[in-house]
Amino acid sequence: MSEEKQEGAGGSSQRERVKVRWWHIVLLVAAAVTCLLLARWQWHRYQSGSGTFQNLGYALQWPCFAAFFVYAYRAGMRMENEKIDAENAGLTMDDLYEADEAKYGSASKQPTQIDEDFLPARPKLNVEEYNELVAPHRERQHEGEGKSA
Repeated sequence: MSEEKQEGAGGSSQRERVKVRWWHIVLLVAAAVTCLLLARWQWHRYQSGSGTFQNLGYALQWPCFAAFFVYAYRAGMRMENEKIDAENAGLTMDDLYEADEAKYGSASKQPTQIDEDFLPARPKLNVEEYNELVAPHRERQHEGEGKSA
């Protein structure tokens, strides 16, 4: 995306907000229409004699993908413009991070500890014990290799 600059009232250059371009809309419509066509195709496959519930699931899933394309585009544009507005207001990335932390909560929460007895104890084997356990398997492997030739 182009980072066009404007002269502000104070003489400092400011970035211009990201605008919706015609090719954004073309790509967004192409992605959504493709998803809807794939949904229609899966629906017809489901209704055919060889259709399965998997085809029905895909037929219902593709419109969700189309909606996600629209949502992701709108969210991306909103976030990018919020960032540009904050930069134009003189805020730093640290300020933006602190604002997000205040809005959504701290990302530095301590992880939950798992009790020691939650998982079964791992067996403690030394190399000799391990080799004794896998020796029968190795012998069978080597016997099978000799017979195939």
